[in-house]
Amino acid sequence: MSESTTDIQERLRHLEEQVAWLVARAKATLPPEDASPHDKTDPGLAPLAPPIPPVPPRPPILPRVTPVSDRTSAPSPILLIAAIGAVIFLLGAVFFLHLAIQRGWIGPEMRFVLGLVVGCALAAGSALMVLGRSPQLGSCILLAGLGTLMFTLRWGSINQGLIPVGLGFAGSAVAAIFAGGLAGRARFAPPLWVGLLAGLLTPLVFSQGGHHEIALTLYLAVLVGAALLVPYVSGIGARWGVARWMAVVGTWALVALSCGEVQAADAGSLMALLALHYVLAGIWIWLPRQEERPSSPTLLWFLVSLTATSLAWVLWKKLHLAHEWFCAQVLLVAAINLGLVKPLRERLEGHSADLGLLVLAGGHLALAVPIALDWKWVGLLWGLFALGLAWAVEYASEHPDWEKEELRSLMLLAVGMSVLATLTWMVHATQLFERSGVTPFLNRAFGEAVLATLAWGLLARRGGGLRALGFILLELIANIALALEVSRGVRWAGGTGLGASISMTLVWAASGAVQWLKSLSLDVEGLRMGLAIAGYTWLGIASLKLILVDMSEVDAILRALAFLGVGVIFLVAALTANRIRLARKEGE
Repeated sequence: MSESTTDIQERLRHLEEQVAWLVARAKATLPPEDASPHDKTDPGLAPLAPPIPPVPPRPPILPRVTPVSDRTSAPSPILLIAAIGAVIFLLGAVFFLHLAIQRGWIGPEMRFVLGLVVGCALAAGSALMVLGRSPQLGSCILLAGLGTLMFTLRWGSINQGLIPVGLGFAGSAVAAIFAGGLAGRARFAPPLWVGLLAGLLTPLVFSQGGHHEIALTLYLAVLVGAALLVPYVSGIGARWGVARWMAVVGTWALVALSCGEVQAADAGSLMALLALHYVLAGIWIWLPRQEERPSSPTLLWFLVSLTATSLAWVLWKKLHLAHEWFCAQVLLVAAINLGLVKPLRERLEGHSADLGLLVLAGGHLALAVPIALDWKWVGLLWGLFALGLAWAVEYASEHPDWEKEELRSLMLLAVGMSVLATLTWMVHATQLFERSGVTPFLNRAFGEAVLATLAWGLLARRGGGLRALGFILLELIANIALALEVSRGVRWAGGTGLGASISMTLVWAASGAVQWLKSLSLDVEGLRMGLAIAGYTWLGIASLKLILVDMSEVDAILRALAFLGVGVIFLVAALTANRIRLARKEGE
């Protein structure tokens, strides 16, 4: 008998023993009265090997159902081609209508009807795709449909007068509501993007010239109002950041364009529409009646408040009103922000918006003073604004009730305002550099430098890339401003230009020595290294300026004094560093 046959027989015997053992166990668990004589098992049947536990059945492999968000997250060449095709189709429709107008092929009424039919057909087909299995592709086709529809309505109402302007606005609002309804029904944001994009680009790309600023601003108010129905009806959309930014930033960009081109006769009406857009933006940003908490509301509200104040000033000048009375509007904006603190605290279920609103209110209150008095103090107030925002970032980072998103938005505002304050200081420092009669240290340029330095110092404590940026700008502003003021003091005391230049060299050498020595006594690695690098840098700058600039002057006495002064600073720094080194060595 072969070896394979023997192995098979052994396996069969083993299986028979296991089956017998399992049968015996099963019968042993039956109640005694249910057992029959032929069911009794011989007790001698015992398994020769331990039983093998049964293997659980493998669950059936079901096809993976990918959610809509996953199916639409990765772009594909099909979507790119569809998006390009939608834009090309939209431009083709415009060119065709323009050519039909020039050639006289069809009348205005037929062109209007044709545009409505094509736009509605494309929109309906795209809706089926959005609600079906191709939402991204449907969104691309929706762009062509809504763009054609909105352009036709605008052209037929404003340019041709085929329908009342109000009816054209209502049709555009219905188109935006249709896009938002698709987004809410599919719980998929891109259709709302498409509706907003088509609504914002239609008056900009297909403008026929002329002054239609009032009509444009009214149209934008209708568009924003229609978009507001999405979060309130569907219950979602507060976290759709792209749609919110498009609605707010896109609308206010076109409003700013209208304010810049409006004629003086229409400036008063546009001022009232500006107030209406301010209210609509506040509703869209904070969504007071929607349960979901909105994303990045503080940053958006900052942009809207500052933009509204700036545009109101533009219109105020077009109306040729007294500049001093504009402070009343600024005070009104400050009061609005103060009044929003309590309701928004309840809306956001925390204090995340408190500091932003208070900073806005304080900034507008501070802005009202130079408007009523003199604009030359605006730089100082911007510095105070930047410092307040930087402090707000520091405060918010230490309180856990602030969300990361709100903290990031507040930090971006602080950085932007600090950059603006820095640029203002640079302009004013350049203007005052050669001007005589300016009191050293008691001028607006130095005050702006102090505020900007403090703001960047607070931001540098945030860590990461902001730490390096804040530290570098702090060093530049502080050292340059201090050197400029010392040189201005030398001139104010009757010194020469060479003496003022040498004083700047001595300031930078002293600053480098102090920072280098300070780095030797610190244990914090990052700060120690930063101060050491700054110290070496300013010592090097002082040395190069001494050799390349100060040495070229013909005044031998001042040149000798410059070299002596810089040399003394270097020697004192070296001796002090040696004492610090010996003291640390003895302490060990």
